[in-house]
Amino acid sequence: MNKEHPLIILVEDDQELARLNARMLTRRGYEVRLAFTFAEAEKLIAGVRADLYVLDVTLPDGNGLALCEKFRTFTDAPVIFLTGKTETKDKVLGLGAGGDYYLTKPVDKVEFLAVVESLLRRTKWTNEKINEAAVITRGTLTLKIPESKAFVNGVDAGLTRKEFSLLLLLVQNEDKELTSEQLYEYVWNASMFIDTGIIRKHISQLKRKLQEENTDSFSILNAYGGGYLFTVK
Repeated sequence: MNKEHPLIILVEDDQELARLNARMLTRRGYEVRLAFTFAEAEKLIAGVRADLYVLDVTLPDGNGLALCEKFRTFTDAPVIFLTGKTETKDKVLGLGAGGDYYLTKPVDKVEFLAVVESLLRRTKWTNEKINEAAVITRGTLTLKIPESKAFVNGVDAGLTRKEFSLLLLLVQNEDKELTSEQLYEYVWNASMFIDTGIIRKHISQLKRKLQEENTDSFSILNAYGGGYLFTVK
């Protein structure tokens, strides 16, 4: 993250609103780049890595959910969805697509800025915590914490930042059951108000990437209480 001027990419089809929000963020010391369509956003995101993304869900040639899923393959920077949709199912879709926060239009300026600052502060704190330790080894699994990478038998598992954060928390609490709520609150830094599908999805992806079924040295288990635990065999 650029410590002096974090970069925010703002994708919004309402150009007047986009420029208003951009000016507001710029006055707070952030660098802001704008896109008004899905196509413009794709080009912008492909050329630069941002510290935070603010995405309109409904765009004239696509939607912010699909855009988020595209860049989630290479960045775990926080994402705020802005939308006029208010139903809980829409929030579930947004968080399931990789979002971190969901604001309904018209957005209160004070709340918007507070969320931006909170997410960037959380990212900075998480990065600092990750860098506190160097390497954890459990059986054939090795976590290189400064790089947020996990290796099984020396092969990089290709985890995203959120997958790595989930694994790190499980490993640090070896043989202790963690609930879906605990995992969600740690990784997303928010109270979980939706079903456990997001955690199940991320745990499933994590186990697949670790090829956990092919190793005889460690396991991520579904606990009887509905949570998960990491254990070394």
